[in-house]
Amino acid sequence: MRAACLLPEGGIEIRERPAPSPGPGQVLVAPRLVGICGSDLHYYKDGRIGTWRVRRPHVLGHEFAGIVTELGAGVGNTRVGDHIAVEPIVPCEACDACRRGVYNLCPRMRFTGSPHTDGALQDLVAVPARGAHSLPEGMDFALGALVEPTSIAVHSVRRGEVRPGETVLIIGAGPIGLLILAVALAYGAGAVHSTDLDDGRLALAADMGATTTVNVGGLEPEEILERTERPGADVVFEAVGSPRTLETALRLVRPGGRVVAVGVNTEERIPFNLLLAQSMEATVIPVYLGRDAFPEAISLLASGRIDGTRLVSHRFPLERTSEAMDTALSVSSGAVKVMIDVAGPGGGNG
Repeated sequence: MRAACLLPEGGIEIRERPAPSPGPGQVLVAPRLVGICGSDLHYYKDGRIGTWRVRRPHVLGHEFAGIVTELGAGVGNTRVGDHIAVEPIVPCEACDACRRGVYNLCPRMRFTGSPHTDGALQDLVAVPARGAHSLPEGMDFALGALVEPTSIAVHSVRRGEVRPGETVLIIGAGPIGLLILAVALAYGAGAVHSTDLDDGRLALAADMGATTTVNVGGLEPEEILERTERPGADVVFEAVGSPRTLETALRLVRPGGRVVAVGVNTEERIPFNLLLAQSMEATVIPVYLGRDAFPEAISLLASGRIDGTRLVSHRFPLERTSEAMDTALSVSSGAVKVMIDVAGPGGGNG
């Protein structure tokens, strides 16, 4: 079978590999559509995120939907032929975090598509059946591939405890920021403001219902407040992943408000303005992946309450994975969510 392998020395090469077989409790999946995530781009560009490094040829891809082709021993809740979205978190199911239900915080977690576990940019991949979520009949595989990032948005909005009528500000109009916008609106948020440096993405945010969009290039926080919400938003989502934007979030939240840190910083340690947070008595809420959010994400996308098709800007076949990664990295490409059509032309429809 074909596999798009990220090499330790850099670059992606299409290689032939033996087809895997599902082990006990696993299902074998033929991926159809695979979304490129920011973490995939970090591995592609830098070969690492924090302490996780690409040390051998590795297959990326954790945002995906596909068709179940084979069942491992003991699998009873999934059938061959099912169309599924796959939750990439593989918890140990035995530690304190897993026993308490916060499986996304499992210290022994494996994650499909990260350097220790090959992902979906190949013709077949074996995954735990516990992570296989059935898609409604007729749901497009592109929407299925958006379930994983949408689940992060759902978890983020839940963690931020967004209540009906509250004001929300989102720093970053990439795929996660746009999905947080859509989920916050679905949860009944009042004004929802979106900021970014890219006018194209801001136009998309406006189309998706943002109350105000602000290109923050060259603007100080005080100027952003003039264009959005005074004395600040009830909840600010930081969806970029940099020390500077995290501090900006603290300057855009109202006193006593909540800052939800969603963006992933690639460095293990970053500066943090604790005095500013204390002076605001702002609650800073970190988010790590998602939890128990796949069913709601599927419902939001399948029902049309979130129009996920707006986010899909590019599709490439598996053989052009390198070009897809470069397009997703390019500032001038207009890329929002780039997807790989593993099955080939016509394979992306449910």
